[in-house]
Amino acid sequence: MSNTIVMNSGEDEYMRELKEKTEYTGVHPQKFGLWLAMASMTMFFAALTSALILKKGDFKSWENFKLPNIFFLSTAVIIGLSVSMHAALICYRKARFTAFRWLFFLGFMLGIVFLLAQWLGFRALASMGFPLTGNIAGQFVYLVALLHGLHIVVALLITGLVLIFAIRARKDPLFELRNIINPKRKLHMELLVTFWHYIDIVWIYLFVFLYLNYR
Repeated sequence: MSNTIVMNSGEDEYMRELKEKTEYTGVHPQKFGLWLAMASMTMFFAALTSALILKKGDFKSWENFKLPNIFFLSTAVIIGLSVSMHAALICYRKARFTAFRWLFFLGFMLGIVFLLAQWLGFRALASMGFPLTGNIAGQFVYLVALLHGLHIVVALLITGLVLIFAIRARKDPLFELRNIINPKRKLHMELLVTFWHYIDIVWIYLFVFLYLNYR
């Protein structure tokens, strides 16, 4: 009985704090901060791809080539990652914690596979005669993929921490053992999955952009 009272009071306090923070904007400040960060990253990648178009106009230094097929695989992997993460979030919202953990783990592993596929793409570029240095057209592919890969690494580190906490919370008496959703953890999950969707969409945009400009 005492555990139930503590759980309810803790949840009520969190919801009261949440309502106070969103009273004026209707949006949680952490979500708003994430949107601002994504907007700035969008401007950065837009500027980067615009620079590629300008440089491509210099026919004397630009050497066109076809993207290695491994980048098609990495794009398919990152789509699967988004699907897995979104399914994990849905399971958490429905208090299906075991399915949530497995889907979340699957998404984490797909993120690692994506980075591995990108590295194989770099090796394929080098074998085609486009190493990291020496060719401006090849360097743009490396630059775009590496900068995007840094965002993937950050997301993987956060995902790994959340996964560890999710495994530790399997016997949480206040929430999981009662099939009750932790509202704070739900918010953090929504933020993380939103970020994953964003960087996945960014790669799809970058891949399509590179494919259309390298053929």
